[in-house]
Amino acid sequence: MKKRLSNQQPLKEVIDDWLAKHPAADMAKQTRVTHLWGALLGPSVKNRTTSLYFRNGILQVKLDSSVLRNELSFAKESIKENMNKELGEELVLEIIMK
Repeated sequence: MKKRLSNQQPLKEVIDDWLAKHPAADMAKQTRVTHLWGALLGPSVKNRTTSLYFRNGILQVKLDSSVLRNELSFAKESIKENMNKELGEELVLEIIMK
């Protein structure tokens, strides 16, 4: 008797496959990146962030504190690596802080 193959697949894989084929896939990636900014850096940074914009691998961050902007500028590479690790792919190529 031939063993039946299971068609079960983890929900994450199903959603990722669907998003990859869907025209809104880029918008979903942009949303993931911007939401991750606050989640990774915490509420103190999130509250000082006035705008986030992600397009073509570049995350533009506008902060209302020059001191915080200066501190985060030293950690840009580390932040980028952590974000890409959480995202599971290299989406963030550069971070620009204003």
